[in-house]
Amino acid sequence: MVLTTEAKHADSINAACVNDFDCSLNGLCDVATGFCSCDKPWTGQFCDKLAYKISPASSKDVWNPTSLDPRNTWNGPILVDPADGRFHLFDPVYRVGSLLDVTSFAHGVSTSVTGPYDWTSYGNITAAVNANPAALVFPNETTGENVFSLWVGGKLLVANTLADTFEVIPGLTYPGGDNNPAPAYHNNAFYLTNQPTTQVFTATSINGPWTVWATIPQDYLPSGYTVEDPFLFFDKRGNVHIINHAYSTDQFFNCSSSYVSSHFFSVDGKTWGWSDEPYGHTVLFDDGTWHSYTTLERPNLHFDNSGQLTHIGLAADLITGDEGCYNRTGQPGPTPDHTACTNCKYSDHAGTLIIALDV
Repeated sequence: MVLTTEAKHADSINAACVNDFDCSLNGLCDVATGFCSCDKPWTGQFCDKLAYKISPASSKDVWNPTSLDPRNTWNGPILVDPADGRFHLFDPVYRVGSLLDVTSFAHGVSTSVTGPYDWTSYGNITAAVNANPAALVFPNETTGENVFSLWVGGKLLVANTLADTFEVIPGLTYPGGDNNPAPAYHNNAFYLTNQPTTQVFTATSINGPWTVWATIPQDYLPSGYTVEDPFLFFDKRGNVHIINHAYSTDQFFNCSSSYVSSHFFSVDGKTWGWSDEPYGHTVLFDDGTWHSYTTLERPNLHFDNSGQLTHIGLAADLITGDEGCYNRTGQPGPTPDHTACTNCKYSDHAGTLIIALDV
């Protein structure tokens, strides 16, 4: 389903596209035929779904608690070292039985984006530890050399190389509060949204000043529908996209059919479109197994050197599936005897999943 802030566009199975908005800005509309030509890995009538490939079994839980320890992780960003092409994952680690108490960021390294990751070569990051880190590479304003950055807890941590220690820039803050920042760098400017995804801020310098670039109306979203955990990026045509986790605490059975994701998109930050469920619950693995995850949150998209989207990293409840956790209590749900699909994670083991996309 594709909507805009002004009107409902192609939202029925027989509808034809009339412009690129109807293709979710993930493809081009052939007005003569009414069909969308989608950019891989986007697929579907309106280019609004990410197509999965079979993922390596190593990506089921890249923290791999059987060989490390039973603490939870909840997905972090991945940066690529230009010196050797290795992948560096910065994953928040929580105390046993919790997703509310971050102990550190584990720094893992791998020759493949899907792992396995070595968590022993680099020390954990303890400066400005908080939940939900974001990462960004941008040019130094003076030298033009790469700056590697982590955005977390209202703080900005930077390093000159991925082998260096990340240091907090004293006094530097960014707008929108300290929870779930989603930064991007595009055409010599910084962009940022945060947890509620109602505004996008911009600045020409990392030091600010920041101004409001866009306001994102959400009054056209379904009743009871909440978005969070944004990931903001600009595509090869310069369009802006935001992928979110989405949920409703009224959904507690048939979790593979519950809300799990959302997609906002715009050409210029003025008119916004929206589509539901860009990523789905069910993942197949190359060891012959599959799982329908009750919730998949904290999306981080990974692009190769050419800018091609290849993988999506997600925070996952690794235990519960479609059946949900209807026998559990103690977490918010529609009745005292039921727990919402999105909240099963608090009682289960939680980890970091990386899904291969069909490109």
